[in-house]
Amino acid sequence: MKLVIFGSAFNPPTKGHEDAISHLLSDKHNFDRVLLIPSFRHAFNKQMLDYNYRKDLLADFVADIDDPRVDSLPIEDTISKDDHPVFTYDLLHHLSTSVFPEDELFFAIGPDNAKIWHKFYKADEITQRWSLIEVPERKPIRSTLVRRKIRLDEDISALVTPSVAKRIKQYKLYL
Repeated sequence: MKLVIFGSAFNPPTKGHEDAISHLLSDKHNFDRVLLIPSFRHAFNKQMLDYNYRKDLLADFVADIDDPRVDSLPIEDTISKDDHPVFTYDLLHHLSTSVFPEDELFFAIGPDNAKIWHKFYKADEITQRWSLIEVPERKPIRSTLVRRKIRLDEDISALVTPSVAKRIKQYKLYL
């Protein structure tokens, strides 16, 4: 199978992420599955909501998308050593050797990460071993915007899927 790995903080997952997934599932790429992998700890020390809440938000997001080709794979907490960040290279190596050894793996990056790709751990080795897919930003809906609107007590329903909005409200996340 052709699998594309889409890693992100998903802090929270947004309709921008949904649009990126739509791009990855288009006929242009012909992927069999998109696997969404939430960052356990951020390599560049980005502050994030607790991992368990983000896993739940991502599960809600995947349920709202309702496409059997899209799934969440919260695996980084099992790969992490001593609660340290899991680097992209280590994640892809683990997935290609232990989880999906028979499949062809691709790694999706957005324009922000494409700009700083050279800072990624073993970036050249990743590029040599796995194919990178740069996903264009067609809908500029970012998690930062969602978090800001939540803090300002503004409506986020146009920015996230219904179940994500419901969970955020229910647990008063990002306040």
